[in-house]
Amino acid sequence: MEPSLQTRENNLKIHKEGNMNNQVEQILKAMVKKNPQIKSAAVVNSEGILIASHLFPGTNESSFGAMAAALLGLGEHTLQEIKGGKLREVYVRGDDMMLVIVGISNVGVISITVDAEAPLGVILVEVRKTAELLEGIISKQQDITEILGSDLSLLEGFSFKDILGEE
Repeated sequence: MEPSLQTRENNLKIHKEGNMNNQVEQILKAMVKKNPQIKSAAVVNSEGILIASHLFPGTNESSFGAMAAALLGLGEHTLQEIKGGKLREVYVRGDDMMLVIVGISNVGVISITVDAEAPLGVILVEVRKTAELLEGIISKQQDITEILGSDLSLLEGFSFKDILGEE
């Protein structure tokens, strides 16, 4: 059964955290619509957290996102070990489906599934273009740890009421 682009309550799961996620959602929808060979797709940040997805019904989003990021990480470590250069893509081919994971610079991955016999060259061109576009959007989001470092203890007990001067 193929997934369809539907509302959040159904198969298209979008984590609404602001404008970036809306942009990623629209780009993902356009890629899937333009390439009917793509059966499912997800955009995952570098921590393995799903930003947007179009997955098969019953697919655990959290697990899928974490596994896609982990596969890319394993590939990167393996290439470092053999001095194979920077990892570009990971392919996992089964009898019926293939999973393709393409890095979005150092900010995350785009993961797609296609039929095992799909014309991969054409699909890869589109996925790579999409990854480049997504990099510009996702990399604009700044992590608070980039500003404050990894020790966030100074934020303990902090409230937005402090900023607003409310009691």
